[in-house]
Parts: sequence; C-alpha cells; structure tokens
Amino acid sequence: MIREYLALPPARSVFGTVHAPPSKSATNRALVLAALSREPVEIAGPLDAEDTNRLAACLRAMGAVIRPTSEGVRVQGPLGAVPGVSVVLLDAGASGTAARFLAAVAAAVPGRYRLTGEARLRERPIAPLVAALRSAGAEIEYEEREGFLPLSIAGGRLESGGAGGPIVVDASESSQFLSALLIAAAGSDGGLSVRPAGSVASAPYVETTVSVLRAFGHEVLRGPGGEFTVARSSAGPGRYAVPGDWSSAIPFFAAAGIGGGEVTVTGLDWPSPDADAGALDVLESTGVAVDRSPVAIRARADRGPRTAVTVSAAGFPDAVPALAALAAFADGESRFGDVGHLRSKESDRIAAIAELVGAAGGRATPGESEVRVDGPAREGGGLRRLPTFEDHRIAMAAALLAIRVPGALIENPGCVAKSYPGFFRDLETILLRG
Repeated sequence: MIREYLALPPARSVFGTVHAPPSKSATNRALVLAALSREPVEIAGPLDAEDTNRLAACLRAMGAVIRPTSEGVRVQGPLGAVPGVSVVLLDAGASGTAARFLAAVAAAVPGRYRLTGEARLRERPIAPLVAALRSAGAEIEYEEREGFLPLSIAGGRLESGGAGGPIVVDASESSQFLSALLIAAAGSDGGLSVRPAGSVASAPYVETTVSVLRAFGHEVLRGPGGEFTVARSSAGPGRYAVPGDWSSAIPFFAAAGIGGGEVTVTGLDWPSPDADAGALDVLESTGVAVDRSPVAIRARADRGPRTAVTVSAAGFPDAVPALAALAAFADGESRFGDVGHLRSKESDRIAAIAELVGAAGGRATPGESEVRVDGPAREGGGLRRLPTFEDHRIAMAAALLAIRVPGALIENPGCVAKSYPGFFRDLETILLRG
C-alpha cells in the first residue's frame, strides 16, 4: 500500500471564518427520499463527496435520474426493476450510511439487487437491520458471511410487522438501522410502523431523519414505546435545501481551543436537531467560549491549557475524534464514554484515537466503550507520523493535533474526501503562522 503524508506546520493561533460544507447526513437522506418521490425534486446545495456520490450512483443503478442543475441536482424516480437487468449491482463503497439505507429501500421497491461494498464495509454490522427487514416480509440472503455484506435482496415485499404490529429493530449498534426503515417507509404505499427495541445508538441522528422526512411532506407520528409511524406523501417538496454539516464544523471550533484564537462557522442551522450540535456544550466545558446564533457559530479561546471533561458522548459520536484532540491539550484526564459503537465505524475509532494521540506525544487509553485522554501532550520532538487509518474523522483529528505538534506528518490525508474534500484547504485559511 502506498502511503502519502502531508506536512502541516504548527500555528501560533487561529482566526477566520469558514462556511460549513453541506451536511452529509441530510444529503444522503434527501437523495434517497427524492428518488422515492412521485414528483421530481431539486436538491439545492448537496454535498459533493465520495459517500454521497457513491449513494447517488447506486440510486441511478436502481432507475433514478439525477442531473446537475444551477443549484445542485434534480432527482427523478421511480426506483425499481431496471429493464434488461436481472440483478442490479449496488456497490456502496465505504459508505455505511449508503449500505444501510439501500438495504431497506431495495427491500421496499421492486427488483432484485446485490448489495456490496469495500473490505471495511463488509466488516461493519448489518444483521439487526436484515433481521428487522425479514420480519416485515423482505427476502434477503447473506451471500458470504452471516451478518455482513454482500446481500442478495428480492425487493417489493416490505410491510409492517406480523399481525399488523410495528417492525421491531435493534438499533443499539447504529441509529442508521432505524433511520433506514423510516426512509424505506417513503417507498411503501401503505407506509410503515417501526419501533426500536431498547436504546438507540446516536439517537439524535434519528431526529435528522424525521426532520428530512417531514420536509419531504411525509407524516411522521410517534406512539408509545418509541414507535414511529410514517405515512407516505403523495407529492414531494419540489425543492429541498441542504443545511450545513455539524460533524465537519466541530473540528474548526476545536481548533480555536487548541491553537487559541477565534473561529466563526457560517451555514449551520441553529437551533439544530443535528447530533453533533450537542458537542458545543462539551467545548464550553473545556473552556472554549461559544456564541450561538442562526447566522453563525463562533468559538473563542486563549492558547492556555483546556479543562479536562468526563462526558457521555453517545449522542454526538462523530465529534469524539475532534474532542479527543482538544482533550490532548487539557490538564488531566478526559473521558468520552458510551461510545462502544465507534468500534464499527470506518475504523475502530476508539483504538484509532488512542494510537493517534500517542503518536502525537500524548497519552490515551482505549476502553470497551470509552476512550480516555490524559493531557497535556508533549509538544516537542522530531518528526511525528500521525496515522489516519483511512478514516476521514481521524484525519481531521490528526490535523487538529498538528496545530500544536511540530514535525507532524499526516498519513493519507486524502481520506477526508469521504465527507469533506476541501477540509485541509479550509483549515489552512484559519491557521496563523510566523
């Protein structure tokens, strides 16, 4: 494997304004819902990144027409069996979101499908979603290893659970299992009722799903025991504007806490149901001042040591790598708990964070469902190779560590293209050197 490295010199402080990239979560949900709509939908300002492009390619393979416009893309369904193709290949690449959403949607619409992805994606869990889909009448077979991609799916057989009850899904490993079923309801004429069995990992992401469903005109009702009932709308929204991405914005706020200075991010919805918006409270606990408004979010801090924190990060898991980088420059031990599901992301993020912080001269300890960071990190020394494990969120955390770590070489920085191709370009605009 060829490794590339980016030398990122340290900064004396940070200052500037960044416009948040479009939300990956909202773009993915909007693409699928637009393809399931009965009328064409214009998606304004969608994210152009590897994950969203991969999902769009799979939707095209299922029959959607997706064309660029002056504002973004125009999406026209319907999805279903493609003339002359006996089995439609759906290659989700490295995108867990695409794989989970496509599994449920393929079960809901006509046709036969083979769903697969890259090696790491074939190691990520999907069994709870498959079990829930099978309980609702879906015909799905594992082609190789039980519980993992690739899948063979015979579509058009999805309905609510037996005896008229809801589909029950175990979403304790990933909220995407629940979100996938809610989105698939938009492709079922009779709608669907879905109930999570117990706790939901990263539950705020379900609120994002509900928000986008409602923006597309679908009725979402909540009942006892956390049950969701989705009634399909007869018409789409015509146009959907994608909000900014909180997961990609959090590193810039953390940069203010690490380098000292002030960073403003525009283009974010506030107030917001987005999961990682909850990370602002943690930033404040470390000593970063955060000003919130519907126009912009601003973070300010001096360059002094931060305050260590102990938090449950179950609600904002994608922010944990950036928060851990910030914690590396805090006085004392920080703990980010209830994040066992980070082990099944693009990398084992608990182990990856610990190794990354260690490579930067800090100390971090991985636990079964937590990661502990003991600061402050040593800032001297020679060259330091910072691993990214081909994980976009770990690469962003490595860049944050490099703000204070001389000689940092970030391994394979191009992996940020999965969600934010312009990340390093935008980061450079706020780094003050010399």
